Amino acid sequence: MKLGEIADKDIIAPFDFYIYKSEETLKAEQEASAAKIQPIYKVSENLKFNAQKNLDFIFQHFSIANSNDVKSIRKKLLQNGYDLSTNNVVFLQNDKRRFKIYNYLTEELTKIFNIGIYPDNYRYQKIKISKINRINEYSLKRLYSLEEAKIKLISELTPGKEKETIKELANIILIENIVIDNEMTNLEMQKARENVLLTVGKVQKNEKIIGKNQKITSIDLLKIKSLIKAQKDQGTVKNKNDLFLSAIGVFLLSLFIILLFYYVICLFFQKNMSSTPRLIVILCSFLISIILTIFINNVLKTPSLLIPFSFSVLLVALIFNPHIGILFNFINLIFISLFLNWSFINPAILSLATFGSMIALKRMKKKQEYYPLTLYLLLFLFLTISFISLIRFESISTYSMHLLRGFISCIISIVGLVLITPIVERKLNMATKQILLELLDFDNPLLKKISMITPGTYHHSIIVGNLAESAAESIGANHLLARVGSYYHDIGKIENPRFFIENNPDSSELHEKMMANESAILIRNHIQEGVSLAKKYKLPKPVIEIIQQHHGTGLIRYFYNKALETKLDIDEDQFHYLGPKPQSKEAAIVMIADIVESTTKSLDDFSEDIIKKILDDTIHKLITDGQLDEAPLTLRELETIKSYMLPILMGVYRKRLEYPE
Repeated sequence: MKLGEIADKDIIAPFDFYIYKSEETLKAEQEASAAKIQPIYKVSENLKFNAQKNLDFIFQHFSIANSNDVKSIRKKLLQNGYDLSTNNVVFLQNDKRRFKIYNYLTEELTKIFNIGIYPDNYRYQKIKISKINRINEYSLKRLYSLEEAKIKLISELTPGKEKETIKELANIILIENIVIDNEMTNLEMQKARENVLLTVGKVQKNEKIIGKNQKITSIDLLKIKSLIKAQKDQGTVKNKNDLFLSAIGVFLLSLFIILLFYYVICLFFQKNMSSTPRLIVILCSFLISIILTIFINNVLKTPSLLIPFSFSVLLVALIFNPHIGILFNFINLIFISLFLNWSFINPAILSLATFGSMIALKRMKKKQEYYPLTLYLLLFLFLTISFISLIRFESISTYSMHLLRGFISCIISIVGLVLITPIVERKLNMATKQILLELLDFDNPLLKKISMITPGTYHHSIIVGNLAESAAESIGANHLLARVGSYYHDIGKIENPRFFIENNPDSSELHEKMMANESAILIRNHIQEGVSLAKKYKLPKPVIEIIQQHHGTGLIRYFYNKALETKLDIDEDQFHYLGPKPQSKEAAIVMIADIVESTTKSLDDFSEDIIKKILDDTIHKLITDGQLDEAPLTLRELETIKSYMLPILMGVYRKRLEYPE
């Protein structure tokens, strides 16, 4: 049939079916919905850091250059992009005035940037800002424009040369630090697209779709196409051969979906599929969904709204991460619909409700906090069923029955989750987000033990954690695992804390009384002792691997040289760590951070060039020594790691300004 033609017969609906929008209409509505989304912004810490860095760099010119040569200072400032007037350069030559202005600007800039400076071209009265994956709406009156920030900076100063100087510096340093968060904006736009309804109504059984001798309209064509689709969906088998072929088709489609899911996970979340236990969890989750669906629908013959759909989805999300959980949610919807003879409505209701739990999951700090999951799950279920009931003109009694069945499904899912998740996490020894967050809690008994028995090692580990987390995040590695591995990488030193210099400044006197090889073996043993402690306290396997690998097979050079100097008859193997070499990005990053932090804190000169050289030399030596051969790091990633570790080291060990007496 074609638009505008005259129908030669009546067409009656043989069953209920939904009228689906055309692809062009649906796409246009989705894009229109996405276009209405207001951009999401974020407060950039990098721009705040750069502003402070620019301030430091400007003031360094006065200490490096000849203090009496105004032209030389101004020339160097201009070469570096800072146009400071001659009068203000002269004014800043006075140390006391310069220190006063520097301190004032540092303090006030921090306050202003923490509040935020929004773009001058922003056209709305309110702005949405993403902080820690939460979107909040702020009135522009609570923030600063660039001009307002400049006025705020000098508003409390009395007129004079000092105010003019700060005003000129503000024009150079101040910058808009509220920038568009493309990731969150795209996510909100995608949500808007997904919220567009696929259908425009419903045709009831025995309803006349087209009357004989009537002109065919566009809505008539939509109804016909929707009917053809519904007829294909409701096609039935005729005999045993058809049933057998259908069963093969179900098996092959299921296998294809599982393999496709596995491929996507390996492609985008490779780290999450690095071990057999993780694969077992995925396969068992699929199997649980299938068994529960068949049991409830075919054995008990109860409505499909009672299927605990959310259980396997939330289990995967908790064990891995919410992103994999969202993907599994979609795949699980296809699976359950397949085993319900392609009945999508009830699984779709449960799937939409499960998305609510994903929102709560992002806010969970500890795995015991299941009440937000339950609350969001039930809330989203209530909203979804309510909206669908309105669309389908359902009675109050039908609506109430659907709500009751949905609530039962959700409660069974949460109860199963509470009972099964801790067992899976512990038995498979997996470093889930929840377990890693618990290990970062300073109430953790092992972390307390480290801080009390080996305070020097503890302080060292905290700084290594900062370095490792920043570097891991910059290259897309597991930054949470990197920080936890850093906190616990030296726990073996608890056994003999006085033999390590960071815990005992007189440790060299103890080693003087020992043979060089004895000292090397004692130092080396902190790895094995650390692994034993980690197993005793049941730390996750990836954390234990970092403890075991963070020195690789490196040489304990100090005591090896001592042995050579004393002409000791030695076995060189005694002076090497037992390894293995780092096998993961996180272990390699902790190795680099460990060496760099230890080397840097022993310096007298903490200039940027010196710290850069330490970073370069450390990584070069590790590559030359073959310690990074088995770690999946590229040279580009190593460069990125250096660039992200440098500002942290500069921040920790930067020489402070000397204040006048």
